[in-house]
Parts: sequence; structure tokens; C-alpha cells
Amino acid sequence: MLALALLASPGAAQAPGDVPLAPAAVTGDSLVPVPAAPESQEQAALPAIEARVGEVSVAGNDRTDRERIQRTFEVAPGSRYNKEALRRGLRKLFALGLFQDVWLDELPRQAGVTDLLIHVRERPRVRSIAFGGNHKRETSELEKKLSMHVGDIVTPAAFSTQLDSLTRFYRDEGFTRAQVSVAADTNATSNSVAVRFDIVEGEKVRITRIEFTGIHALGQKRLRKAMKTKAKSLLGGGEIKDESFTEDRAKLEALYRNSGYRDAKVTEAVTRPGARPRDLTLAIAIEEGAEYRFGTVQWTGNSIVDSNAVRRIAQPRRGDLYNASRIDKIREEGYGEYAERGYLYVDIDPRETVREHTVDLEVGVREGRPSQVRLVNITGNRATREHVIRREIDLHEGDRFKKSALVRTQGDIFRLSLFEDVQVDFTPAESTDVDLNLHVKEKQVGTASAGAGYTAQTGVTGFLELAHSNVLGNGQNLALHLERGGRSENYTLSFTEPWFRGTPTLLGFSLFNTRSERDLFAEKHVGGSARIGRPLKWPDYSRGSLSYRLEDVTIEGVPLTVEESLALAGQTVGKPVLTSSLEAVFSRNSTNNPFYATRGTKVELDHEFAGGPFGGAVNFHKHRLEGRAYLPSFAQRVTTMMRARVGLLGEYGDQSTPVPAYERFRLGGGTTLDPLRGYDDYQVVPGKYNRRVPITRPDTLDAAAPYDSIGTKPSGSFARVRYPGGRFMTLYTVEQQFPIVHPLHGVFFFDAGNTWDLWREIKPFDLKLGAGAGLRMEIPVLGNVGLDYGYGFNRDDGPKAKAHFLLGSFSF
Repeated sequence: MLALALLASPGAAQAPGDVPLAPAAVTGDSLVPVPAAPESQEQAALPAIEARVGEVSVAGNDRTDRERIQRTFEVAPGSRYNKEALRRGLRKLFALGLFQDVWLDELPRQAGVTDLLIHVRERPRVRSIAFGGNHKRETSELEKKLSMHVGDIVTPAAFSTQLDSLTRFYRDEGFTRAQVSVAADTNATSNSVAVRFDIVEGEKVRITRIEFTGIHALGQKRLRKAMKTKAKSLLGGGEIKDESFTEDRAKLEALYRNSGYRDAKVTEAVTRPGARPRDLTLAIAIEEGAEYRFGTVQWTGNSIVDSNAVRRIAQPRRGDLYNASRIDKIREEGYGEYAERGYLYVDIDPRETVREHTVDLEVGVREGRPSQVRLVNITGNRATREHVIRREIDLHEGDRFKKSALVRTQGDIFRLSLFEDVQVDFTPAESTDVDLNLHVKEKQVGTASAGAGYTAQTGVTGFLELAHSNVLGNGQNLALHLERGGRSENYTLSFTEPWFRGTPTLLGFSLFNTRSERDLFAEKHVGGSARIGRPLKWPDYSRGSLSYRLEDVTIEGVPLTVEESLALAGQTVGKPVLTSSLEAVFSRNSTNNPFYATRGTKVELDHEFAGGPFGGAVNFHKHRLEGRAYLPSFAQRVTTMMRARVGLLGEYGDQSTPVPAYERFRLGGGTTLDPLRGYDDYQVVPGKYNRRVPITRPDTLDAAAPYDSIGTKPSGSFARVRYPGGRFMTLYTVEQQFPIVHPLHGVFFFDAGNTWDLWREIKPFDLKLGAGAGLRMEIPVLGNVGLDYGYGFNRDDGPKAKAHFLLGSFSF
């Protein structure tokens, strides 16, 4: 057998038939050459013949494809014979990891031609995997932790990897004393291995106590609270995980550095036996070091962000306790100030100088060049046309980068209510310029549905709805709603164009024919409206709109007593009354999400003028003011929403007829225009209009039959009537909103409100109170869905608890 001499000079060709190549043993990557005999003068005088490779064959392969071996070897028949190429081919074959040994035989065939025979010895494969000794953990659990499977190639490293994985699994499960070993039974005939993992599980242990040594400045309770690892209690805890110890070490040291102890460090974290065999005590040793305070703080190298801007950045004062997080905050706010001015490539390096337990801080700045916006890239929009998004962007190609404009852009796109997620970032471009990247995730905004629904206000209804708030991807809103039920009818057609002729001018119209039953009467509206609106330059995030509405309003189905009061108010019962009104609305919305807002404010001021100079048979002016604020709460991931609403209804100075009784304010319910949860719909009215009167239905055969209004219980021929409402209204709400599992959110609420009829009757602190909890969810097709359960503290009849089901495209 001839072998390849691997230590010969690279590239030197040796003609077969001359002097034989030196034999060499090739085992894996270990090649042991044998010196070759020197050439004789006679042989050296022969003419050189270029050596070529003849056939290349393979021996010893059982599972590995022959063509794969030849392809990896990369020395083809007919190619020039080259020692370096043969050496490289052997290394590539061994690098496959499929073979225990690889070697090469030379088979001279004729002058200048040598056949090559590649010998391989394949690695064994896994024939079976078994476990022994596992009593507290199922075999199926252990199999999932292995990366080795039946049929895999067996390597020494593979066994150690599986042992580490199983040991780590047992440690994470609390079996810190578990021992895992592996045995391999090799079958030479089938070249396979039966693998068996033997496990000694031991007792499951838990941390029942955490104690600290070397501490004086901070208490044990505060340190334990900062840790991720917790002692075993009724609420859980006690788990032992190595990664948790690493994280706890960093958290404890950060707590000390933020409490004045700049040099504090955790020197040891070990577990010791506890009171029982299964109990462990985690002992943590800490070197606190000395307490430090801040000295001088100065900025150097800053010219773009001047001293006035620097003073706006929260900085420690001389004598303040050292706090590493405040230094990070200085760097963060400094970057923000520069980013607001377009400087993204800037280096802010706070340098600390320690002198006698005092830390002087020098914030060194290296300012670069300003960044311009090169490109604005939009991705993720499949149904929405790109120009609909671009017209909301506050940064354009060629503009200097501005951080606040980027944040504003994200909010404006969110407020389109077409997307469930909007991500904005930037990437480096040429020089110091950047590209803006906006990725949107569209939500389902079109509906074509039919079915039935139920709310406390409308009862059971059947409906057909065709609606789309992004018609042809242009952001236009078109809706057709047909609904009919025992207590309501609603036929509406509306269209809104948010950008008329390429300008931010909103135009819209609607046609409607609606009938809804309230607690004491039915109200029917037939007519139409037109609206125009534009954003305002000041204040920011605001817009104004004007709308004109012309409609016939019919009041019908009222009991005798209420009919008499309507007649006294100048309202004809059972006959349409023409109403002509103009409505002016100012709104400002800076919230970060149209549905699940966590920060920002909403303000809306609504003025409606009916009759007077606008004609019609009804005369009144109505005003509403509502403000909301979304703020961080005392708990993480919880948002506090505070809302205040006031209303005023009045008449013109020379008006001869009173304002319509049905336009007055009546609070209550969860889905009414002025909700007060924990109370029935329209239950809260001025005290003098909350009375028990003899009352009958005029449309029944038995005129003496008692009339039972919604939420009341007549006694004999008497019932409680809450009509009409007040001319003045206040309503306040505080909510704690929090995510449960997206898109489901929870809320705790507190409502307070009341109505009054005359100025002299107003008592701002005489409020009806309600509180409770609820759920919120935004569902495609259905819109906003919620359920509130409120308790009315000042209810004067019936049960004090009330459930309110919320459904539709309204804002919570």
C-alpha cells in the first residue's frame, strides 16, 4: 500500500514509476511522514513527465454517499497531480465530522497516471437513547432537553453537551444535587451506539432564607426586594437558577451605587444547608465601601447645546448623595438635547474624579456634524396608499433631523386609527445623514357584517353594516348602517374625506333616519348633516370644525304625565318638529394611541346653536367641555386616566319658547351620551324632577294599567319618573387602566356627577358616586367591546350594582 507523503515541498509533482512516494499514516488530522529515499543520478536524468490523477474511488463508506465524498475531496480524475491538493482534500473530508479516520492509497496505473483510493472509517451513529434513575421527572421531559437524537453521529463533544443540558435542567427544577452520567454500548457490526443516561436525582431543594453579611447602610428587607431570587413563601419563590444569581449580583451592586456607595460589590453568593435537608439558605457577602457625595458638575466641549439648555438637564447639586443612575440620566438627556437639534453623531462622556469621598463630574462632549434626512422609507402598508402616511410625516427628505418631529410623526400616524402598531427609527446613510424607517402594521378597518346584538339601551337588534375607514387605501370613511329592533331603528349613510383636493381639509356628510326608545319616550330623527374641518396651527395637535344639521325631531310614545310636561315646554308630541343647528367643535388630541392610550391629553369644546338666526322651530344653545389626561400610575404598566366634563344648556335672550325638554342633561348608564356607571340609563336628574307620580300608558286598552319606566318599580298606580333633565351638568372620572393579555385590558373606575336646573341650585360637591371594574378589548369588525360592573353609592331604588355592556366605535 502506498500512502501520501504530506511533508514534501508544496506543489512538487512526482511522476509515478520513478521513486515511490514516502508512506505516511493518516489518522484524522494527524499525519506521520516517513523519509523518502534520495533520487539517483540516473533517475534524475530521465525526461520529466507531467503527473495526472486517474480514477478516484472510495472504500469503507457505509452510510455516507460516495459522490459526496468525491465532491468534498475536490480532486477530479484527469486533474494535475498535486500533493497540496491531496492534503487539502483529506482535511476537508475529516472536517465533515462524519469519519473517525481518513487515509489515501496511490495505485499507479501507467506512466504519469495514478489512481487514488480514499479510505474512510465512519463514526458510529446513535442506535437508541435511554434514561435510568429518573423518578421525579418524566422521560419525555428529559428527551426535550437533548440535542442528540437516534440516527445522529456520535462525537465525544456531543456527550458532554447532553450532560450539561440535563444537569442544568435539573438545577433549574430545584434538584441542585442531581448527578448525570452517560454510558455508551458500541456495536461494531452495525457501527452504532446505544446511549444511556443514568441520573441520581437527589432531593429537590429550595431557598427558604436569604441573608446578607457585611451590610450596614442598607437593610436586609430592601436588598431582598431588589433581587429576582426570592425565598420560598405562600406566593411562590425559592427557585435556584444560576442566571438569576448573576442578575441579582448586578441589581444589588446597582442599588448600592444609586444609594451613594460607589465602590460596593458583591464578593460572594453561596448556598448553605438550611434547617431541613430540602432547605437552603442563600448567603450573600457584600463589601459596601465608603459613602460618596457629588461635588462639582461641569460641561466641556459643548457649543451647540449652550449653558441655558444644559441647565434644563436634571443634574445633581453639590452635596447630593452619589447616584450612578443620575449620571446615566445626564447622558440620556444630553443625547436628547442634541438629537432635537439634529446632532446624532455626538459623544457624551461623563468622567468621574474621586477626592475624599467626593465625586466631581465632568461631562465631556465631542460634537459632530448635524444630520439631514436622506430618505424616508415606509414598509408594512399593504392596503393603505403611501401618500396617506406621508402626509402625516413631520420630517421630509432634506430636513435636518429633529427628535420631537420623529415622535410627532409616530403619534400622527397612530391617530389615523388605521394601524395597530407604528414603529419609527433611523439608520445611518452617507456621511452623517440618516434614513428614516417607518414600519406600520395595519389593522382590519373594513366591515361587511350582518347579525344581531344587544345593549342595555337598544335591547335586541338585527343589523346589516357595510363600512370602511380606508376606502381604496385613501383614508376615506364610508359607512352604511341598517339596524332594527324592538326598541331602536337606525338607518345611516355617511362619508368623510380627510384630505380634500390634497389639503388637510376635512369634508363629510351624513343622512340618517333613527328612532330610539329612552326610559319614558321614543325619539325619532330624520335628516342630514354636512361638516368641514381643518387642523389649527396653534395650539399643537388641534383642529376645528363646523357642521350644519337639518332634521325633523319627533317625540312619541310618552305617558300622559310626561306628555303634559312636554306640552308645557312647548314640545308637540307625536308630530315632527324642524330643527336647524350649527355646531362648532374645537379638539386637541396628543395621546399616543387612539384606543390604548398611555400618555397625552384630549380636549374637546363643543358649541351647538339651534334656531335663532338658523331658523327652524326649536331654539337653544348647548355647550360641552371635556378634558382627559393619561398619566403614569403608581404601579408599573398601569395608566391613570382622569376625565372632567361640564355641560350648559341655555336659551336666547328674546326667546319666547323654552328649550326642548329632551335636550336637557340626564346622566346614567354606560353607553349613554353622559355615562355615570352604577346607575340606570338617564337615572340622574335634578332632585325636583325625580318624583313618584300616578302614571298610565295612553296607548293601552286599560287606561288604569300602571306604567313601569326602565329601572323603576311602580307601587299600585304610581311609578318613579325622572324627567326632564337639568340645564347644567358636571361629570368626573378617574380610571386605572392596565393590560391583561393583548388586546384585553382591565380597568378600575370611579365616577362622580350630577345635574342641576338653575344656577342657584348648583352644588359642585353634591355628586352622585359610582365605582367598579371593567374589561376592554378592540376586536376587528365589532370595534370596541367592553363590560363594566359598577356600584351606585347614591341610588335611591333597586339594586345598587349595575352591569354595562359596551359595543361599538366609541372611545372609552
